[in-house]
Amino acid sequence: MTEPSVKGWCPGAHRPMISGDGLIVRIRPKLAQFSKNQLEEICRLSDIYGSGIVEITNRANLQLRGIDPRGHERLLDNLHQLDLLDRDLATEARRNIIITPDWVQGDLSEQITKEFYLRLSELPDLPAKFGFAVDLGRIPRLQNVSADIRIERTADGTLLVCPDGSDFGRAATTKTLVDCIIDVARWFNATGGHSAKRMRIHLTNEALPKAWDLIPRNPQNIPLHIGEISEGQIIGIPFGQCNYQDVLQLLNMSKAKTIRLTPWRSILLKDGKTIDTDRRFITCHKDPLLQINACPGQPMCQSATVETRPLARALAGKIKGKLHISGCSKGCARSKDADITLVGENGTFNLIQDGHAGDTPQKTGLTGPLILKTLDSL
Repeated sequence: MTEPSVKGWCPGAHRPMISGDGLIVRIRPKLAQFSKNQLEEICRLSDIYGSGIVEITNRANLQLRGIDPRGHERLLDNLHQLDLLDRDLATEARRNIIITPDWVQGDLSEQITKEFYLRLSELPDLPAKFGFAVDLGRIPRLQNVSADIRIERTADGTLLVCPDGSDFGRAATTKTLVDCIIDVARWFNATGGHSAKRMRIHLTNEALPKAWDLIPRNPQNIPLHIGEISEGQIIGIPFGQCNYQDVLQLLNMSKAKTIRLTPWRSILLKDGKTIDTDRRFITCHKDPLLQINACPGQPMCQSATVETRPLARALAGKIKGKLHISGCSKGCARSKDADITLVGENGTFNLIQDGHAGDTPQKTGLTGPLILKTLDSL
């Protein structure tokens, strides 16, 4: 299998990534939240400086695609005026934090996240993709979301700082919680975690300190699904990507004043009007597109050798379980195994069962009708 180019870092606003359609600029909204005015202005900027395509990532960030390098600095100036830009690259890199999307104003998730923002400079130098998940709501939501340090509650309400990959967390109080987060990050760094890059991998070779007050984690996990909840309506974005004009129309239809991003490539329209069936978006939790992960593919990605999204739509509802379609063996759209994975290589697809895009394929060189025939035979 042809080895793709692995970047080893995620794009930001200060440090965008070059792709097949221009620069990718990632915006990390504080508390995963935009005002209606901020999001409308972002849409306008995506049209002025880029291709007009916006994406929601599995880190609950927003990406602008196709940004012309000549307009990058002007775009940053505009984002700064909207209060959406960190003061420097270092702060932006450290603020890799997911917060449970159904946080309530004044609750512990909001309080701890805001306090953590103010103390980001105390973190050590961490790997580029090292991230945090603040999941302190009444119901745990984020245990299946990628993160290296998780901030959670036990079933009886005890606060924990949990290294990813461990069934235990370090007990803390509201006063010591951020101190504990920083301490766990420093332990990771001091014990050689940089070479492993991710906490889960590091823990395969390094035991947690016995001096820590370790308590079993709460195994429960109930992610938010498409549909109406007490805070508003959750709308899915197919493959996390849409045109800025569709976003503007959605905001106009909803009248929501606040918009939150989720790590499931959906948005929470707070206190707006309910949006009924709309073919551009996912409004039903049974939509078969929710079972599919597909990266941008050609021509947007330089590593891809195939188009991915047309095939994904064609296969929606025809495969049981999770389907992952990747333009190359990096598998950016899904880090976990899928029931079926189709991986692009030299213009055709390879097929992997119960695995990841980087695994050894069981079938190779598949195209068009042969893909459907092969899937039907499984």
